[in-house]
Amino acid sequence: MDCRAIKFEMSARMLALLVLGLMLQGGPGFAQSPLALTHVRIIDGHGGIPIEEGTLLIEGKRIVAVGAGVRIPSDAQVEDLRGTTVMPGLVDMHVHLVGGWDGYGVDLLGYRRYMNALLYAGVTTVLDTGNVASYVMQLRAEVANGTLLGPRMYCVGPLVDGADPIWPDISVAVSSADQVPSIVGRLKRDNVDFVKLYVGLSDPLIGAISREAMKLGLRTIVDQSARNGSPDLMRQGIAGFAHAPTTVMSDSTIQLAKEKTIFFISTLAVYESFARSRFQDLTFLDDSLIADTMPPAFLKSFREYATRPLTPPEQASVDWAKQSLSNAKVNIKKIVDAGLLLAAGTDGQYPGDFQGEGIHRELELLVEAGLSPLQAISAATNKAAIVLNAAEEWGTLDHGKLANVLVIAGKPDLTISDTRKIRLVIKEGKVLDRNKLKLTLENDPRFLPISP
Repeated sequence: MDCRAIKFEMSARMLALLVLGLMLQGGPGFAQSPLALTHVRIIDGHGGIPIEEGTLLIEGKRIVAVGAGVRIPSDAQVEDLRGTTVMPGLVDMHVHLVGGWDGYGVDLLGYRRYMNALLYAGVTTVLDTGNVASYVMQLRAEVANGTLLGPRMYCVGPLVDGADPIWPDISVAVSSADQVPSIVGRLKRDNVDFVKLYVGLSDPLIGAISREAMKLGLRTIVDQSARNGSPDLMRQGIAGFAHAPTTVMSDSTIQLAKEKTIFFISTLAVYESFARSRFQDLTFLDDSLIADTMPPAFLKSFREYATRPLTPPEQASVDWAKQSLSNAKVNIKKIVDAGLLLAAGTDGQYPGDFQGEGIHRELELLVEAGLSPLQAISAATNKAAIVLNAAEEWGTLDHGKLANVLVIAGKPDLTISDTRKIRLVIKEGKVLDRNKLKLTLENDPRFLPISP
């Protein structure tokens, strides 16, 4: 075994002991005394150059000091993590917590599995962008109460669609403006974080819902498929788009988005799923973020799906999706270069776009689109918090922020795929035991998805 392998093994063992030690001393994962992570490289999420040889000091749920030259209290537990990088916990700004693997089948009973998969991958916050309303509200409440372990959840509740919804089980149908006040009022009472407007709505209805939402302090986010990025939609009072546009945006459209302060959520991973471009080499399924969290039955179904021959219409759809992915990458570079707000999201889960692992793939695709690794990381941390009006609470490694922290055995600011090399996940000051988040034969309930 060479020196690098020995160093890596020692680092992994040291971090495992750290988790055990913290859990023994203060209840499930909480340190009774302050925790100082020393000699670490610090990526704070703001997009700047990492701090070398820094210290991150956590007390309770929050960061109390970060940077070089941090004074460490005498009662602190000090952990020397030299050779690692700390960064904020990741955020996936476009998920649907209904389970399954193909974007259509539903596995509501499997919530424990995909909550664990997200945390295992270092995703400490999510935005659910369309779900069974009562189900997602209960998930969100129980996570917030601490009775269910999972990422911090934001949600839109159900989709708001036209008179004939595409996804009826997770939608509210709107056929006239007369319905708008009661529907938006109900969503306000449910304390949703956005109102999501879907493809069946006309522009006048989008405008009416956006105006009503604004009266109640809510914002609207839109998915209108090929019309995402449309200037006509931007003029209806929306706050943002749930997907990067797949038609190349003109300079005038970019300028209008700036004037209207429109934000975008990237979702390149789902476009890659439709393009099937990830299916050419299925060795990516061996990544621990997938292999340790996905049920064998799901992986078997995916392998069959990924390798079956396509019909001519299916191949034509794949060709269209490849062009859409290419266009979306062009748009993302334009959006970021123009100073517009871009947050990272995956639309998981679809074939090859898995809960948890998907956000790491999204970061890689963002870099392929021309973003720097630090810009990509910021899109999945700080920019996400800004979109959710939560930047004072989390999203960066700053004094007073919630201690959502990843310890990485690598330098993701130089090689974005190093975000996968997770050695420690801390959620709101709690050190998680990642071994307990793995799916095993003993804890896999073997639920199978059903078609809606």
